[in-house]
Amino acid sequence: MGRIAELRDPDRIGSHAAHSGRGRMMAKPNLATGIIIYLIEDDPALREAGRDLFESQGWVVRDFFSAEAFLAAPRPSGDVCLILDVLLPGLDGLTLLEKLRAEGSVVPAIMLTGLGDAATAVAALKAGAADFIEKPAERTALIASIADAIKGAKEVRTQAQLRDKAKARFRAFTTRETEVLTMMLEGMPNKNIAAGLSISQRTVEGHRARLMHKCGVKSLPALMELYLLAHQTN
Repeated sequence: MGRIAELRDPDRIGSHAAHSGRGRMMAKPNLATGIIIYLIEDDPALREAGRDLFESQGWVVRDFFSAEAFLAAPRPSGDVCLILDVLLPGLDGLTLLEKLRAEGSVVPAIMLTGLGDAATAVAALKAGAADFIEKPAERTALIASIADAIKGAKEVRTQAQLRDKAKARFRAFTTRETEVLTMMLEGMPNKNIAAGLSISQRTVEGHRARLMHKCGVKSLPALMELYLLAHQTN
């Protein structure tokens, strides 16, 4: 399963030229080192061709002959990308991806298939695949797709870290500071906040200063931006 007919095209994975190392030299994508590619493919020749291609980019490669073998290993994290064949013995690539997403994994994955049917492509993208590529895979396009997937996943992780830090700042508020914050975000001036909470305007000013300090901001627009970030749902 998952076998590609051999082609005399050095730019496609599965061709004789690609397997024998006589393909064109690939320009390395502008990505940091430390990238790991998890290649899950049951065809030994294609695993070897994929390893040669990915290692030529300076990437570490870990290959598996089945979804079950991959699941038996520690889960990947960091700057990684999964390359999954749709047709695998036992658990197929699409089911594997769905299982990973059900576990909460957000690692980028690119699906490869020799079938090329629209229904499978739609199912893969719905399951969270970063891309769906028909075999034989064009080398330059595959490398570019992997680079984009890793870059996108890194941006998502960075945004999630910023959101977590923002949430932590607001969790540090006292009950009174939270009350003052709510009224501030509603656009209420200090005197109205003071009247609404039955406290002095000077006390309101003190609460405002402390909550702004806790958030590390100096203006109301910046505070609003941080608040919206902390309350993003995705």
